Amino acid sequence: MTSERCLDDSFWNRNQYKCQLCETENEIIKGFEFSPNCGLSDNGDTLARMYKQCNYGTFNDGSFVKCQRCKSCPSPQLTASICSATSDAVCCKEGEQVSQGRCIDRPLQTTVITTESGPFATTASVIDHTTSIANPAASVFNPTNISVTGIFVCAGIVSTLTVIYLLMLIRRRRTRRFNEELKNCCNEAIRGKLPKKNIAEFVSYNLIKESSKNDHVTGSSYNLLAPEVQDAPLKTVLNNLDVLEELVLVLDPDISGAKNTRHLAAQCSFSFVWINYAYSMKDHKSPLVAVLEGVVTKNPDWTVGHLAGLLNSINRNDAVEILAKLPAIVEN
Repeated sequence: MTSERCLDDSFWNRNQYKCQLCETENEIIKGFEFSPNCGLSDNGDTLARMYKQCNYGTFNDGSFVKCQRCKSCPSPQLTASICSATSDAVCCKEGEQVSQGRCIDRPLQTTVITTESGPFATTASVIDHTTSIANPAASVFNPTNISVTGIFVCAGIVSTLTVIYLLMLIRRRRTRRFNEELKNCCNEAIRGKLPKKNIAEFVSYNLIKESSKNDHVTGSSYNLLAPEVQDAPLKTVLNNLDVLEELVLVLDPDISGAKNTRHLAAQCSFSFVWINYAYSMKDHKSPLVAVLEGVVTKNPDWTVGHLAGLLNSINRNDAVEILAKLPAIVEN
């Protein structure tokens, strides 16, 4: 506390000679809460910043004066959207599925049933075998039913082979695009240091990123980081060249549909002009390295957990998986 007269949520108004709530004179900001006594002394001197960022595991969506604890989704619920500094986690109820960060009802499956009068479609949660409901006895040893079943089996085999061929074709195209992006991702000094395993992992991250857009989200990526790693200073990332090089590979390139270092820099309050300049110097220095060095200079108290939270907010959990490779025992 910075005041001897007022509680943490208020400050001493010398003009009105009374304690006044911080939010009556100042707006509530998403992702932040008011510092004790708004950072003011009883004499009106500024002793601290008026706002402080929500701690890890809490959020403020602009509706609260204080940051609120994030909720967790108990089993069997699915997590549609993980908790960030500006929004709480979104849990899907039983019977719902996750689609692009939202909960939607599971679609009902369509069953085709053959009768003597002809086939008709009905909706059910389970696909039944082809039967004859108008005359059950006629379905036994019925050549018509056998031929229909054979058609379905053949169609299923053809569909499966078609899907496998398309997946192989898509993977080949993505690999070719990766080779093109790798040429532009960073300078030749960094590319020469990259071991083959890192290049293979970069391809995997892009394939996983694109193919997981419609997958179920089963838990928070924060759980990937050991507590010691979360609390480690941010400069730990700069000191670990292996992890840093992998982050450069996945975050620096401009790939359509994926947020990258530009978006991370914007989250860290870097100006649009600064970001463009950093990318113009890409051949000499990685933009991500420039961003991390700037953040460490401006916010020396930031931790790896802060960076993980920002990466989550721009939907780059693949980069959080790379942060999980930092050793659990770190030195300041």
